[in-house]
Amino acid sequence: MIDPADYPLWNSPTMGAYLRTLRPESMLVEGRGVRVRDRGGRWFLDARSGLWNVTLGYGHQAVGEAVKKQIDTLAYANLIGYGRPSAISVEAANALVPHLPPTMNKIRYCSNGAQAVETAVLLARFLHRADGAPARRAVFGLWSGYHGLGAAGGALTGMPYVHEQSGPLLPDVEHAPGPFTAGRPGEAGDLERLITSYGPERVAAVVVEPVVGEGGHVLTDEYLHTLAAFCQDHGIYLIVDEVTTGMGRTGEFTRTGQVGVQPDMLTLGKGLSAGYAPLSAVVLSDAVYERILGLDYDQKFLIGSTNDGHPLGLAASIAVVDTLTGDGVLENVKHRGAELYAGLTAVAERHPHVNAVRGTGLMYAVEMRGPDGEPAHEAASSHLRLAMEDRGVLVSALAISPAIMIIPPLVISADDVTQIVTALDEALEELGP
Repeated sequence: MIDPADYPLWNSPTMGAYLRTLRPESMLVEGRGVRVRDRGGRWFLDARSGLWNVTLGYGHQAVGEAVKKQIDTLAYANLIGYGRPSAISVEAANALVPHLPPTMNKIRYCSNGAQAVETAVLLARFLHRADGAPARRAVFGLWSGYHGLGAAGGALTGMPYVHEQSGPLLPDVEHAPGPFTAGRPGEAGDLERLITSYGPERVAAVVVEPVVGEGGHVLTDEYLHTLAAFCQDHGIYLIVDEVTTGMGRTGEFTRTGQVGVQPDMLTLGKGLSAGYAPLSAVVLSDAVYERILGLDYDQKFLIGSTNDGHPLGLAASIAVVDTLTGDGVLENVKHRGAELYAGLTAVAERHPHVNAVRGTGLMYAVEMRGPDGEPAHEAASSHLRLAMEDRGVLVSALAISPAIMIIPPLVISADDVTQIVTALDEALEELGP
């Protein structure tokens, strides 16, 4: 245990419990490839990609060199205004646009994923107001959807505890059951029916993840296309949050492009810079951009922060795009993803207390079942995470679900997949039903 007086950080939602288990030797000090080493000298396979963002692993030569070069060339430039954007911001956008869905050609860079989603939502409200429809304020999301924390991101995230922990957050945010909700049909039309009942003329936007991070639920092509058509028919902006799924996680640059959905706005983050520097983005459809371009001078959309589109993140992003297009990474995702899914499902068949394996690409949830056949207690995910960590594999435990998320770097090998699957099998055997 570490004495609180000797630990200068405040970095956990439960500091007391955190400090009781923290040891100086457990702190991470080095990363190489898909592995990290702690101060005690032990190496771990990082099957959670940092915080799902270190998509190309640690010490990636091209990305690291791009960031180092940018430090020596132009370490900072302001992207918010004043008529002098960095040249590298235009270069980065031009490198990325060809790999985005058709008609998605305009990019605004931000600093993190929650900020990107917040920017998209506030832009949707702003445009409705500019069109003379200020009553269109409501934003709908899905229960279990994750869009960040904070006053806006937390409100959009479909976790009741987050809404209650600090009092009121961003107002006029509503949630609907997803087509995956346990214990009820979760029909594809739930969201549309709730919006219809609420009044579409009062709704500014709908925000969804194509693969729900809190549980690995994959929204079907049909669900996403039906939702897009509904939003278009009712003048509602569709915002697809690809902060996690974008930049190769599902085997393509975007999940929306993979399934052929055309949103009004698309958010990217995490893998956009492979974790080498903070960076996120809001991508606009041509139609939305034309609406912004046509605004009167006094209709200003004031938003942004100091480090939006930071040159170091942009340099990393260009190298990431080059790597995804030229090094066979996306094909690796497809092959290793298929191997991982096969291995996880085989393990699940051997352990009846596994309730489900869900996901796609290199993004999978393993959900636990309790002795009574119902989903296990939330603590089961932490126990499983720690049991896998004992076996040298780091995974994420979900906050409100008895499930772990296995989200390894896109560059893992077949041997790495075997190590992950073996660690899971042995951990489940140890924990028992």
